[in-house]
Formats: sequence, structure tokens, C-alpha cells
Amino acid sequence: MAGCTAAEPRGEAGAFGSQSEKTRDVVVLADPVPGFGRIGGDTEDMALESSQAFFEKAPAVVVLGKDGAQDDAAKMARTLGVPLLVAPDGAPEDASDQQDFGSELGRLGARTLIAYGALSDSLAGGLDVVDGSASNADLPEVDHAEGTTESGFAVVVRAGEKAAKAAGPALATAQAAGADLHTMDSDDPRAAKNQEFFQNHAASELYAIGNGFGKTKDFSALAATAAEGKQLPGGGQIVFPDRRMVALYGTPGTASLGLLGEQDVDGAIKRAKKYAEEYQPHSKEKVQPAFEIIATVASASAGKDGKYSSYVPVERLEPWVKAAQEAGVYVVLDLQPGRNDFLTQAKHYEKLLTYPNVGIAYDPEWRLKPGQRHMVQIGSVDAAELNRANDWLAELTRKQKLPQKIVILHQFTRSMIRDRAALDTSHPELAMVVHADGNGTPGMKMATWKSLRLDLPDGIWMGWKNFIDEDSPTFTPKKTFDIDPKPWFVSYQ
Repeated sequence: MAGCTAAEPRGEAGAFGSQSEKTRDVVVLADPVPGFGRIGGDTEDMALESSQAFFEKAPAVVVLGKDGAQDDAAKMARTLGVPLLVAPDGAPEDASDQQDFGSELGRLGARTLIAYGALSDSLAGGLDVVDGSASNADLPEVDHAEGTTESGFAVVVRAGEKAAKAAGPALATAQAAGADLHTMDSDDPRAAKNQEFFQNHAASELYAIGNGFGKTKDFSALAATAAEGKQLPGGGQIVFPDRRMVALYGTPGTASLGLLGEQDVDGAIKRAKKYAEEYQPHSKEKVQPAFEIIATVASASAGKDGKYSSYVPVERLEPWVKAAQEAGVYVVLDLQPGRNDFLTQAKHYEKLLTYPNVGIAYDPEWRLKPGQRHMVQIGSVDAAELNRANDWLAELTRKQKLPQKIVILHQFTRSMIRDRAALDTSHPELAMVVHADGNGTPGMKMATWKSLRLDLPDGIWMGWKNFIDEDSPTFTPKKTFDIDPKPWFVSYQ
């Protein structure tokens, strides 16, 4: 996440006498700059960082000392609209923490400490100390500079009592500054329950307070995607587990390659929706229609480039992608690369992959080594090659602030993806699916299914293909969704 720092103080830190009486008596918020910041670490450090992020000046500061009641201190900070700091315990090894604490009091121009719990004399530094827990506490009058009611700050915190307690003082400071707060059940900003908050605060300076948000770079990118608001068909930005998909497979205008090419785009949309409707009674999740379009077609001849694969032109496929987008249909571009590598072919369709409803499929059956020919040998690919293509696709998705993309790995023998355990499944931008696309009798298909599930890397979903002509018999929707585990992506060829 791109770091955001607090505004510079208007006077010299620690030089109490250099502040005018007026400046020291008024709380001044930092100027919010739209962007993302991260406040993490232990409770004491988070409280300090929060004060630095949200306040320029505060004549009074609430301080949580030894054995103090955190909830009471937080309530006081929010009531007065001033920072809440956590006092270092005073041990000699904490000298640097004590110095940071004192420097922050000086930067704020604090004159009064409202204490909850015991404070050492060295921490007070000659400032007025008020026992905030006393029933007759003589609390200072605190004024706020004009224009601070709309702070422009927003903060998120992970759900759970442990997370809330650790981040409590920092959160209290943020709320004292007028920040809007959202508690995240999921650490992914794109989750349905989180997305609206990020969209509503796209122009705010937003901080993730606490630990457990994953890598800062990932979180900031996901937050930007959530704020941008581009949606998958049917809504949302995360593919699974909120939906399942049923797809027509093939190439536009080529009936011999699958069901999709047996009609024009309007007919294909209608047919895909009909298939999805037939599956809906057997799924508690929404079943969405999809296309799996063969974008590069394996060929018997080498072609001018000697690669044994031909590209369907982008301008021929784009009308299908646009029509599908308008109709709420997801599109997967299937690559049969021959002697090309998958990354080279994926980059050819970069324009189409910038659509929010377009994912990709890698078909190793048609990935040839030098000297191999289609229909003579079954192709294969190393996990490293797939990882390179996925790295590129994840970065494209991130830069374009697109919802999560489906990545399908076609497989019907374990040898088709070499070193499958090395697949990188860590990209939050991608939803990876191993697609069992063997044909034959039910027994043969289930044997393939069980084999492919052995040692399946974490973070990969399962998909299934039904062949209209080659299966004997073709599974019904009910039988397909009776498979254990129930497939998330089903295609028809």
C-alpha cells in the first residue's frame, strides 16, 4: 500500500514555548490526502503512528498508562476529539520508545495529559496531568479549528476481539479525528461486504489499522480496485465462492469446434443462459452463463511462423465479448499455443483481457515441444511457464483495477502440467481452476477427476467438461453437480 504520512507540524517539535497560545489551545487535524496508508505493529506503535497521521496539534492528549482501562480512555479521546497515546512502561530498554512518546507530545504542542492508569514522572515531563478516571476530574476545555467536522479520513480494521483490542487506541485516535470506520470480516477489500465502503471513500485518505491485512502492496491495489467499482457479470469483484458458471465451448462461426460456434452471438447467449438455468435448481450459489472461446486454434500445419497455432483476430472476438458483457455472460479465452508459449499468446489478447468479464484458459494438450505434432503426442507445459503468464495477467488486472479473473488450466492427464506443485496460486487477482476435460464413460471421467484432485495445490478450484458427442452418456445437470466436490466451472463441447 502506498505510504501516506502525517502533515508536517506547524511549529518545531518539542519546543513548547515556540507555539502561540492560540495554536496550543486548538486541535488541528492533519490535511488528508487521498490515498492509502498502513498503521501496524504493536499497540503502542500503532497509537503513536495514528496520532502522527491524523493530528497536527492537540493541547490535550489522553494517555493510557499501566493498568489503565483502555475502553474508558478510548471513549474520552473520542469525546474530546484528541489523540490517545499508550505510555511506554518506563523500562531502561524502552528509552527510544520514551523519546518517541515525548517527541510526539512536543509535536502536538500538548499541555495536558488525561491519564488512565499510572504514568511515570519522566513521561509527564512537567505537563499538567489529570486523572481521567476520577469522577470529579478537571478536564480541559478543548477547541477545534474550523473546518474539521468533515475530516476526509477513513479507516478499516480486521474483525475480531483480539484485533480490535490491539488496534483500539489507534482506532480511537482516528475516530477522534472524525474518521469513518469499517470493520472487515474478510481482509479483501473486494469482498461484497467491504466494497461499498471503499467505493464511498475513494476520495478519502484511508488507513488500514492493525495486523493481518497481508502484503501492503497487495492490499493497496485491492483497495484501489474495490474503490474503482468495476464489476463481474452479476456483480461483485471476487469470482468464487459466490457463483458457479456453465459455459459453451468453441469458436465463433466454427461449428466443428464446439457448441458455441453453432449459432450467432445472440443465439449463443440465449443457449448459455438456458444451460445455466438448468443447473440453478441444483446449486445454492448463483449459476451464471459463460463462453469459453477458443482464441488460438491448434492446427495440423506449421503455418508461416512454424508454430502450429492460428490466432482468431481480436476484431472478430471483441463483438462477442461486448455482447456477452451487456448480457451478463462471462468469457474465457482459451489458448491452444502449439509451439508458442502461453505468455506470448496471452499478450496478443491484452485488449480483450482488459474487459472485466474476460478471463483466460491454458490448454496444455496443444502445447508442443520441438518435433512434436498435434494428434500424435499429447502436449504438456511446465508450471514455470504458466507462472510467467499468470504473473503478467495478475499485473495487468491490478493496473487496470479489474475484478478477479478466472484462469483455467485444462488437464486430463497428470503429465500435462509438469511440476504442478510449483504453481503460484498466491495472486489475489486470479481465481485458478483445474478443469477436468477428459471424455468417455462415467467411470473413465470420474477416474480422471480423482486423479487430478490428488495433491492439488491450495487455492485452486475444480472445473468439469461435458462432451455432447464423445461422452457416453453425457452427464445431466443434476449428475454433474452431484460430483464431489461440486464443480465451480462446467463447460459444454
